[in-house]
Amino acid sequence: MWLSGREVTFGVVAIGLLEMLFGSGHPVDGEGQIVHEALVPLEVRSYIILLGLIVWGVYAVYRVVATTPEPVPAEP
Repeated sequence: MWLSGREVTFGVVAIGLLEMLFGSGHPVDGEGQIVHEALVPLEVRSYIILLGLIVWGVYAVYRVVATTPEPVPAEP
């Protein structure tokens, strides 16, 4: 759980802050298109977040499959 939470937080918050603080400005070219050069490539950021979500999903499936519910005692 710690690993996946750290991966998602790093991918969303930490890299987002890096982009805001140290990323390039968003200059506009002659046609009005925003030219954006990412500090961290978008594919890398996406894979970090996706890895965290996959680990969370695998852990959730494990918890559902591996745990058995407590038996409910019959009322007399």
